[in-house]
Amino acid sequence: MNSRPPFPSSPPSQPSPYRYLGRGGGERPVRLQIIIALVAGLILVAVPLYLWRRPKPESIPSADAATADAGAYAWDAGALADAGAALAEGVKLSPFTTIKCENPGPGTTPPERCDHVTFFEDALARAIRDNVQCAPSGKASITVSFVFEMDFRRKRTNIYAGKSTTVNRAKTKELLRCVKRAMPTPDWGTIPHQYVKYKINVMATYPASDSL
Repeated sequence: MNSRPPFPSSPPSQPSPYRYLGRGGGERPVRLQIIIALVAGLILVAVPLYLWRRPKPESIPSADAATADAGAYAWDAGALADAGAALAEGVKLSPFTTIKCENPGPGTTPPERCDHVTFFEDALARAIRDNVQCAPSGKASITVSFVFEMDFRRKRTNIYAGKSTTVNRAKTKELLRCVKRAMPTPDWGTIPHQYVKYKINVMATYPASDSL
């Protein structure tokens, strides 16, 4: 009985084909694990560094601080209002007098028979009180005579310092400028009046600068 010859062995110079069957699949999981480990290590290092070096947010002002600021602003506004009121109370105004009133045509009207145009009288009194800071100052009290003219036909007004002013008229320019600027724009058609032209006067006495 003939025996089957044994299988020939592979030459030693050629690697066995069975040696690489499981090698390729084993290297890939190892590389993947290394990459995951490196990424995890970077995360573990980077996150603490970011948390340590990130800029800290500025503190939000508390409600108490905001309330204190609002209170300080209100106090400043109140103080300015009180100072303005004190200045306005310092000036003394005489009653308004009408120097003349007239209509076109012959004849004149006695001043005592002229009506009072209260719109302009009230507006002028308010403008004088609101602009005390524009008045010239001195060691003694001063008086400024305000002469106010109105013309309903031409719809014009004029204001200047009268002869009874106790200071040089050059020193009243700034005061007159402030008072003119504070006068409201009249709606001529709605202002009650009996005559076309008027000239009125009011005396304003300002205290000495030391008492302001």
